[in-house]
Amino acid sequence: MTALTMTASGIAWVSGPILKGAKAGEAFDAGDCVYLSASNTYLKAQSDGTAIEAGQNGLFLALGTAEAAGQRVSLARPGAIVTVPTGVAPGEVYFPGATAGDLVPLADRVNDSKVTQFALGIAATQLLLLWAYDDGAVFAT
Repeated sequence: MTALTMTASGIAWVSGPILKGAKAGEAFDAGDCVYLSASNTYLKAQSDGTAIEAGQNGLFLALGTAEAAGQRVSLARPGAIVTVPTGVAPGEVYFPGATAGDLVPLADRVNDSKVTQFALGIAATQLLLLWAYDDGAVFAT
């Protein structure tokens, strides 16, 4: 699976909605795709888990690293533009991957994964964050 390579030093908010002071429910890195859990904390998203893990309650991109549960971090919200390390294909749509926190292009998502469009590549190093979750959408491949 070819996930986008995210390094904490390469993640930067450019514009759009941001959530400051979000409470991490686990450790995660800047650049990880995270979701709002039932306990109102943020955990790493993945496409082959539960509906909530796939983004039913919302998806966000971590702008900072949470070294442990309980740490407060900033998250980019849908509508935001974020600079990321190289490897983004302009025009490509990215989805949460099977590995928690990863973003993958359509061709690299796992079979029968829940479908949540999360980001659109708008430049070689920029993503426009989306959020298009459909509870019943499952690709059959």
